[in-house]
Amino acid sequence: MHLRFKDRIALHYGLATAALVAAAYLLVFAVVHHRVYLDLDANLRYEVAKHLQEVSVAGGTARFTHREEWEEREHREVQVDPVFIQLTDAQGRLLDRSPNLKGEQLPFDATPAGRRPFDAQLRGTTIRQVQVRLSQDGRAVGYLLAAISSEAAQHVLASLGLVLLGSYPVVLLALFGSARRLAGRSIAPIAEITATTNRITRSNLAERIALPPRPDELHTLASAINGLLHRVEQAVAREKQFTADASHELRTPLAVLRGTLEVLLRKPRSADEYVASIQLGMSEIDRLTRLVEQLLLLARFDGPSQRLSRQELSVPGGVHEVLHRRRADLSAKHIRVEVQDEGAVPIVSDPYLVDLILDNVLANAIKYSPAGSTITVTLAPAGTRLRCTIADQGIGIRPDDLAHIFDPLYRSEALAHKHIEGTGLGLSIVAKACDLLGIERSVTSELGHGTVFTLGFPAGNTLLLP
Repeated sequence: MHLRFKDRIALHYGLATAALVAAAYLLVFAVVHHRVYLDLDANLRYEVAKHLQEVSVAGGTARFTHREEWEEREHREVQVDPVFIQLTDAQGRLLDRSPNLKGEQLPFDATPAGRRPFDAQLRGTTIRQVQVRLSQDGRAVGYLLAAISSEAAQHVLASLGLVLLGSYPVVLLALFGSARRLAGRSIAPIAEITATTNRITRSNLAERIALPPRPDELHTLASAINGLLHRVEQAVAREKQFTADASHELRTPLAVLRGTLEVLLRKPRSADEYVASIQLGMSEIDRLTRLVEQLLLLARFDGPSQRLSRQELSVPGGVHEVLHRRRADLSAKHIRVEVQDEGAVPIVSDPYLVDLILDNVLANAIKYSPAGSTITVTLAPAGTRLRCTIADQGIGIRPDDLAHIFDPLYRSEALAHKHIEGTGLGLSIVAKACDLLGIERSVTSELGHGTVFTLGFPAGNTLLLP
């Protein structure tokens, strides 16, 4: 059965309330029942105590005293709530009875249960009865049986039961209706949230949900959705910017290739000119290939969680391996690299990603360092991490650009340094890889004096998996 949300709330509330009301009704009935019978038994004990004074025991036989006065009072008075009295011997045989019993007898119960008040029937009428033992010299000589009518009490209990049973469904229906109305009013803001979110599309991400006036759960929900919309809007904006930047970066080498080929087709060239043009085209193809590979790598980072190959690594060894690969660039610019190992500890991490991080950071340091300068790599333990600091003496980064250097395709003052090749993707890859491996990163820089990259590798077996 398909129910609306407010109907489900009302139904669940109604079921819970039905159980509580039923428990309350049963408790009321039990209390009233107990109180009614408590009063009946109190009246019964009072009558027993009063009529015990009218019973005498002589010669092992019990009998009523002043029976003549009793019979005369029976003829003279009309009893509204009659009291029935009966005397029996020790075996339960009738000895005497009150005149209002006429030819009837009160039932005798020889078991111990008969000594407590119990319900019985007399002339089709419900009575409450009790038996009291009569003794002489410690020996039972008979029993005094006393009973009073319990019809009024039974009528009260029956009426109360009918009232409770009759009012139960009425109360439940009223509670369900009230709960449904209140639930409808309570979820009205949800309908507004739904209507607002339905109006939001990819081209209309600026709209936000109006926050409820009270700081309750719906206010928290609306705030969370607004926060999500803000993040989605930023992600879409970054995606559009990334697409535009990537298109521009891809267009540049393609334009160079086209221009080179068009020049070759205009007129015959010498062999050296053909070789130079082909070499230029191949360099642009290499540049295009690197750009595509880096874009694919970034896309892989943004995809499903990567499976990491964990193994023990030596960061100093990784640094020396990268420097060995970059030895041609270092020699061309006569850059000196100092590696200061201050007790580096092994780490457990992914070797490919760690090499990728070190290669990109060191490549940037070499690329932006002037000829004849020095790059200092310092490795030292720092608490539970291994701190790797790479400091160069390069051109530095403007303070306004520091917050954007990890954005894809972003290059600080790219037009001012056209002679320095780059795609602006290296540090984006470093940032993604560091987040994946749980590596802390920070950058400080002074324009014209150099940049310091600090990497905090989790030491030992503390690799943080996504």
